[in-house]
Amino acid sequence: MEDILLNIFRLSLFETLCVTGSLILIGMILGIIEKRSNFYIQSVFGKKGIMLTAWIGTPIHELGHLLMCYLFRHRINEFKLFDLRARDGVLGYVNHSWNPKSLYQSIGNFFIGMGPIFSGTAALVLGMYLFLPDSFATFGNYLTLGSGQPEPYMLMKIFSLTAQLFESIFSAESLASPNFWIYFALAIGISSHIALSREDLKGAGRGLVTIFTFILLVNVIALILNVDFSGFFTGILALNVYLLAFSMISVVFSSIRLILSAFAYTLVFRII
Repeated sequence: MEDILLNIFRLSLFETLCVTGSLILIGMILGIIEKRSNFYIQSVFGKKGIMLTAWIGTPIHELGHLLMCYLFRHRINEFKLFDLRARDGVLGYVNHSWNPKSLYQSIGNFFIGMGPIFSGTAALVLGMYLFLPDSFATFGNYLTLGSGQPEPYMLMKIFSLTAQLFESIFSAESLASPNFWIYFALAIGISSHIALSREDLKGAGRGLVTIFTFILLVNVIALILNVDFSGFFTGILALNVYLLAFSMISVVFSSIRLILSAFAYTLVFRII
């Protein structure tokens, strides 16, 4: 009996990672990159360096929280997409409340916390569609990803498609176009503020616990009734593959910002 319960616990943990794993991984990577980038930028330019990108990045960040609040039927108490005069340094926020007795709303806390990843990635893709249509066509190659391939192969394919996409974005033809530089500036600004704050992670954590508890109960019921839900979680895992692929845009532009800020920091403090 103990072995059965342990197996259910392990299976529930794995399935929870199938549902949330890509978002958690992307959030961690973006957080590490942004923290380091902000250190370099503030060291060189002070707070004004952060404000240079906040005008576009912060509203899109908060819009991700806001839209997810509406999707999961949370009550919006107060919000500001961008507050230039904030005395406490909080440039934007979404204050929301929910019914703890509602499973749907409680699970929603995870996706509300992760909202900026959705809104930031969507904004980058929309910008590409508007300013770099040829690159957007290349972006469509991500839709050829299939869920039936072995994991190592799938990751290699994602990296290969990402390389093709950015080869298209940074081609000689694109670099000669004013649209490229408009998109590049917007993309750097947006990707600079996708990373999740401590409060975002705290809220997402509440939802994550609810998701795991729900999946655990479903697996216990499935065992009792002898029902197989593996196909459902395989489909969810396929969606995570697409999410990971699309979010590579955010990761790459965040990395470009890190490289540029590190170069400026080195130039000021190590060379001059």
